This record gives sequence, structure tokens and C-alpha cells, in this order.
Amino acid sequence: MAGIAACDVPEGSLLAGFGGPEDYRDCFCREVPGTVFLPEYIERFYCSIAFRPERLVLTLMGRGASSKDARALARGETDHIAVWKVIERRDTQILLESAGTGTASWLAVEPLGDGTRLFFGSWVGKPERPVMLALYRLHRLYSRILLGGC
Repeated sequence: MAGIAACDVPEGSLLAGFGGPEDYRDCFCREVPGTVFLPEYIERFYCSIAFRPERLVLTLMGRGASSKDARALARGETDHIAVWKVIERRDTQILLESAGTGTASWLAVEPLGDGTRLFFGSWVGKPERPVMLALYRLHRLYSRILLGGC
């Protein structure tokens, strides 16, 4: 995944302040040309080709995440998409928690001189759960794929 890097969770971010200090957090970033605002990033993320397999699984589970749902979330017209509910939203970042899973996702944008830095991060409560320990490597790869699709 060229151009995508693991990075520290930014201090003061919604992700940094969520949960307890013992919880798992990761963060990935990439720089893209031009100005990208949070609503555009949210829509790109949930409508990307990389996210389509997950959308299909969610649809089969009866928890669809259609393009229409993604646009409504991006525009602030709803506070949920599929299994995720908005915990907090600011102009440049959004934190969504997945009910009952002990996980959350974070998306953020940071304006740069001639581009935008896109962030995608995750939070896992009680990270020592055996199933989570087994999935971290796959999760980190999938996070890079998702960010690369935006």
C-alpha cells in the first residue's frame, strides 16, 4: 500500500480520547492532492470499491450500508450507518462505535499546503480477547486497503 503509513493517534483527537488507556488503538494516514473535506471523505470511504465486500456482508446480515446511507452520514443527515453509530462528530473528524462489538472507527482529515492528510483509525476495548489478538494482523492490512481505496 504505497503512500499509506501507520502513524501515531493524534493527541486531542476523538480516537485518542475514547475508551481507556489500556485499550487498543491504531491509526493509518495518507496524503492526497487537493482539498478533501470530511463529508467527501466519509462518502468516499463507505462507497469505495475496497469497502464493497463489507457492505455486501452487512447487507446479507440485514444491516446494509448503501451509497444513499453513506451520503446521509456524510452530510450529517443521520447518526448511523449499518452497525456503526456516531459517538461524536467535529468539522474534521468523526468517531463511530459498532454496537456490541467493543470496536470503533475514526475518520479524519487534516488540510495540508497543497493537499489533505486522510486518517483512518480503530479502537478496540478489552484488546486481550483471544479473537482480537488473532485478528490484529489481518485488521491492520484491511485498514490499509480501506484507506487506499479513498
